[in-house]
Amino acid sequence: MSGEFNAAGGLATAGLVAGAIEGREPHEAGEGPCLNCGAPTSGRFCANCGQATHTERSLWHLFQEVLYGLFNFDTKAWRTLPLLIGRPGTLTRNYVYGKRASYVSPLALFLLCVFLMFFVFSFARQPDDMNLGSGSTRAELNTDLAEARADLAKAQREQAQARAHPDPDEPAGLEARLAQQQVDLAQVQVTRSQQALDRFDAAARAQAAAAAARQAQAQTGGVHFNASNDPTHTPGVSVTTSEPPRAGQRWQDQLSEKARNGTLNVDTGWPLLDQRIREKALNPDLALYKIGDAAYKYSFLLVPISLPFLAFLFLWKRGLTLYDHTVFLLYGLSFASLLFVATMAVIAIPFTRMLGVWLVGLGWPVHTFFHLKGAYKLGWWSALWRMFFLSVFALIALLIYMFVIVVLGLTE
Repeated sequence: MSGEFNAAGGLATAGLVAGAIEGREPHEAGEGPCLNCGAPTSGRFCANCGQATHTERSLWHLFQEVLYGLFNFDTKAWRTLPLLIGRPGTLTRNYVYGKRASYVSPLALFLLCVFLMFFVFSFARQPDDMNLGSGSTRAELNTDLAEARADLAKAQREQAQARAHPDPDEPAGLEARLAQQQVDLAQVQVTRSQQALDRFDAAARAQAAAAAARQAQAQTGGVHFNASNDPTHTPGVSVTTSEPPRAGQRWQDQLSEKARNGTLNVDTGWPLLDQRIREKALNPDLALYKIGDAAYKYSFLLVPISLPFLAFLFLWKRGLTLYDHTVFLLYGLSFASLLFVATMAVIAIPFTRMLGVWLVGLGWPVHTFFHLKGAYKLGWWSALWRMFFLSVFALIALLIYMFVIVVLGLTE
């Protein structure tokens, strides 16, 4: 459940930051000197420093601030969300050209929507199925087996004592039956620990035999080829193995075995990254968790990564600034996050899963088309070809972002 708690904490942080960016709507008008700068006030704000004239000192007020940051559905949000979904170009253009007090700012909306998306994703990836301890070493497995055997021996001693000296205050035979249950449970744990150790040893023997066979094949001029020994080899990740996957074995377990047995060859051109990958490969589930954790921490990188691609599409169009493109991207990414949340909600229902496919396949391109057309005042053809190239660029930007978070997750 740590993934959900981390995502929830990130969502709460995003809400607080968004609330700080947006500010609170003042309660009612006040009069007298401003409590911040001392200037005379009349109305809801100080004309000198801008502070609200009505202030509160209560714990409930702090709680309200948190709720306001997380659920900022006041008049601004009810104006912003319908336009974000139905008329994104109008929303972006209005905000860029100065009509801002009526809408939630693009940065605040981006923070809330993106962290909401990762919060939903933390449940969608089913972390209960993740085994963060799959990278156990043989020493750890031996320790587990020794502890299980010690528990079994203790249960057997208690069983013998219960049979030899039963408690006269207990019903006849009850104490012996309870002791037998404890012995049975301890025996099951011993069996499981022994089976885990046997699987580990069998995998090690199989890997050693496969490595010996590959070496013999190479010495006799066989067809084996190891990319890491080729002088023309381009840096990459190569896994040396000839053993077919065993039935029912997860790819995480296969990768962990290769890392433990030294048959995982990694060559990215960065020695530090190579070392980190080998270390993380011992426990792939934990590595995936770290990468997912980095994904929402560094979600803001989507904006600077995407900005050059969007600016390139309007390189010869005058009157546009990087600020305009950034507002476009923030609102566009906010919609994409909400679209993901809606898609996950739809595919959770068995008979509406195809609708989720249509939402992803058509929702984003159609929205991007009208967003471009309205925000930049484009014609149908200009918006259409830019939408096509922006879709390609978005895929490239996503791949760059994924590469960055994988590196950050593995080296964190």
